[in-house]
Amino acid sequence: MISSRRTFLKQLSLGSGGVLLSPLVRQLASAAEGSPNAFPQRFVFLVKSSGLTPTAITPKTLLDKKPTAGSPLAVSLKDHALPDSLKALEPFKDQLGIVQGFSGKMCLAGHTSYFGAMGVHASPSETSSGNPLRATIDTRLSSRHPSPFGHVGLALRGRAVGGSGDPIPQGTIYPGLSALAAGRELPFQASPDQAYDQLFGSAMGSEQGRKRYDLESGMLDFLSEDIKRLKKEVPSAEQDKLNHYLLAFEELQERRKKLAEREDIIKNGTPKLTEKFASELGTDRLESHFTLAASCLITGLSNGVTIRLDNLEHVYHGLGLTDQNVHAIGHGTGSNGRSSGECRDVIRSYHIKLMAGLAEKLRRVPEGDGTMLDNTMIVYLSDAGEAHHGALHEWPFLVLGGCGGRLNIPGNYIRMPDYGQSGHGTIGNFYTSILNAYGDPVEHFGDPDFELERQGVPQRGAVASLIT
Repeated sequence: MISSRRTFLKQLSLGSGGVLLSPLVRQLASAAEGSPNAFPQRFVFLVKSSGLTPTAITPKTLLDKKPTAGSPLAVSLKDHALPDSLKALEPFKDQLGIVQGFSGKMCLAGHTSYFGAMGVHASPSETSSGNPLRATIDTRLSSRHPSPFGHVGLALRGRAVGGSGDPIPQGTIYPGLSALAAGRELPFQASPDQAYDQLFGSAMGSEQGRKRYDLESGMLDFLSEDIKRLKKEVPSAEQDKLNHYLLAFEELQERRKKLAEREDIIKNGTPKLTEKFASELGTDRLESHFTLAASCLITGLSNGVTIRLDNLEHVYHGLGLTDQNVHAIGHGTGSNGRSSGECRDVIRSYHIKLMAGLAEKLRRVPEGDGTMLDNTMIVYLSDAGEAHHGALHEWPFLVLGGCGGRLNIPGNYIRMPDYGQSGHGTIGNFYTSILNAYGDPVEHFGDPDFELERQGVPQRGAVASLIT
């Protein structure tokens, strides 16, 4: 049976929609191989500004837990309630990792570390990201699982430190965050409508290349013949995966319909409702980016996505924080009757809900004996480490997903020994561990912390206990 399924899927030919449908067919063929290693691995990095406060993402019952004897502390999250801002992740607790204690003092401290957050090196200053010294961890991971569009960058805002009052950017931007190689920065798309054009419109193969297809009337019609054929011809074991693939496109179509329905409400005395107009609210744009990210992963157009969630100049109008931007909130100023800490909780809760929504979409897609989420790693971090003005003595992470069974992170709270103590590790050690777990046997990723070396604290190589 497995052999006949594999033979059929390899021989299946596609028509006009082949560019979009071929990644799905390759995924189905991999599933027919019957080996977990046949499934592509997916990587999503969600990067916020203004720091990620360690205590804010630590269960209260674990705040006083410390490593002993120079080894990482690892505690199951099963019996520990998550902080309020992480409540959306309660249904995913068995695949959630809270990682604390890795430092990053080889990077630029302050408001942002630019490429350093994922490339582990210093940038020249807060006003200059400089050039990346290497491929960052996000793109290096996804490069081992090639896809039609490679690693996709989506952004709400550009560089962390920008001009006050700048409008939300449009089009391609370069936030100084991710790199494909030394000196080669990854471009990010700030406009959800243009991102759709580039990711889905060009894949349609229309005469005008990147011209937007009208989701309300065009996209599914264009693919209808191949879709009908696939539904009729693929083995029953693959039908469920195909249904989820179609749902990813239908969700994009539904988003456009909802925007069109709002036109009658606002048409009197207001500009015509366009995607650009409707996307000026930052929360709408960010949610659109998450929709695009889910569709890219589910359809196989990309196995790697990095989303820049905000920058210091962003004002969260959609969350009711209209008085102050992220920078002012980070410096202790409240907004709209909320204290600075409460504002940070509101923003973090919103990010976590988007993260959980993405995870839920992936968990609904069957893959082998599990789901697509089992073969995905979603990482939430800040480009400024542990605080608004990060000193980088530690760099907190949230890791969500099964990680392909390669890491001992899902389901656990992990804390490294404090900076300078025996057994302490840097983000270079953390990323080295991830790369080795995913079959990239690098000796050490990134620059070392020379101060730790002077103190005689070894900090090169992987942390063996993190790898399955």
